[in-house]
Amino acid sequence: MIEAKRNGGPARAGSGGAEKGGAALIETVRMAEDYLKRRGVDSPRLSAELLLAKVLGCGRLDLYMRFDERLGEEDLGGYRTVLKRRADHYPLQYLIGSVEFYSLPFAVREGVFIPRPETELLVEWVEEAFDGERGARFIEFGVGSGVIAGSLARRHPGWRGFAFDKSKEAVALSKENLERLEIGKERVSVFAADGFEAVSAAGAFDLLVANPPYIPTGSIGALQREVSLYENRAALDGGADGLSFYPLLAASGRRILRPGGMIALEIGDGQGGRVFRILEEAGFERIDVRKDYNGRERLAAAFIPVSRGA
Repeated sequence: MIEAKRNGGPARAGSGGAEKGGAALIETVRMAEDYLKRRGVDSPRLSAELLLAKVLGCGRLDLYMRFDERLGEEDLGGYRTVLKRRADHYPLQYLIGSVEFYSLPFAVREGVFIPRPETELLVEWVEEAFDGERGARFIEFGVGSGVIAGSLARRHPGWRGFAFDKSKEAVALSKENLERLEIGKERVSVFAADGFEAVSAAGAFDLLVANPPYIPTGSIGALQREVSLYENRAALDGGADGLSFYPLLAASGRRILRPGGMIALEIGDGQGGRVFRILEEAGFERIDVRKDYNGRERLAAAFIPVSRGA
């Protein structure tokens, strides 16, 4: 049977394995959920189920078909290990090792920024703007795990792109993800760089897309513990006001985008007006700021004038 630990740890099994009367999966999940809830973990049931599915090597929905099965001692030991890490607010995505973005699977690991669902809205806006365009050339600043470049290239076989990041870990991971999606180097070239110095061709791209760091330095400590304690600070820190990367992006976009080209950026809530002015001062037109599904400012986009003299 399962016993709750008096010291607040996760539930533990008795001496039996699956064939010796170990805990049923449904009972294990319920006790894990209670443990994570007491430790202040958001969505504890979701974490409990996804982590158990990871340990058992099955899908989350498969658990519902197996809830009467009994958990063996070895699997329970592995489950307790990941539960303890989750109880310390270690990110669920790192424990599972993957996320779904735009219905595509992407590996994630510690040291590389975890993609957020809101970033899908950035891809949606790009696709809306390039509706029917079969041969767009894009460049991504800060490729991270490769979800933006990978989604655009997978969904639009005729598009070609470049993507870079100053993090070698991010470059390696994004290359792995693109390879898993069967996106070759001839379609998306990923490289390590700290800025746009490696991009010399003026007017070479139709699209510049980026989800840059935009959290003000002083606000990082107030974020969820999963973020403030474990995610790469360089992928979060946007400087004192959170806007340190946007002037660089605007100036670089003005140089490397063709007439009519688009710059599409993720932004933080409350930054829309200031990013609008940065883009305006750089000479962009048709500037727009959009909110996410929670009503928070999340995206900004603009276009190079069709006439460079405009």
